Amino acid sequence: MFLKQEIEARKNKAELALYKAQINPHFLFNTLNALYGLVLTKSDKTESAIVKFSNILKYMYSDSSAELIDIGIELDYIRQYVDLQMLRLNRHTQVIFESRADEEHIQIPPMILITFVENAFKHGVSYRSESFIHVLMQLDEGNRLSFRCSNSNNGSADEQHHGIGLENIRKRLRLLFGNDYTLSITEEEHKFDVLLIIPLLE
Repeated sequence: MFLKQEIEARKNKAELALYKAQINPHFLFNTLNALYGLVLTKSDKTESAIVKFSNILKYMYSDSSAELIDIGIELDYIRQYVDLQMLRLNRHTQVIFESRADEEHIQIPPMILITFVENAFKHGVSYRSESFIHVLMQLDEGNRLSFRCSNSNNGSADEQHHGIGLENIRKRLRLLFGNDYTLSITEEEHKFDVLLIIPLLE
């Protein structure tokens, strides 16, 4: 019985490593596209963007290899990503990123929350009409982390529902938490909303 459990545990760990590795090229491709657009337009924000991109790479190829990471490091990475994306946005998009968990000494699996933020920027931004991205993270009762990411619905909600990155995250969540998590994705006429609630791992 012990051998069977050990084999299953190693199998799950290998699958987790595979899914996490598959995320990185996805992020790299999308971030490079944003940076390339700034270079093409000879934006005066390019230098700042390159610095942020360097920090993102540092996280992706060092910190994200850990099984668990301090939430402060994860939040800093998300903020770097949001700042980089905001460099290419115009006045039509409102971005609000709010965290009530910065000072907490807790750890979470890396590279889970960012996928929802990336999808919000990919599908929720419009350059011609008013759009928004709202992100809120906080600790709930019962030692759980609540993460909500909402964005305007610009007609690509079906793709946002079924993207490769989102399916990857669903598989990671099942391997990490079994059934002990909540992932709720809802679509309204002008809004796409994701709510993720996960237990804090010890």
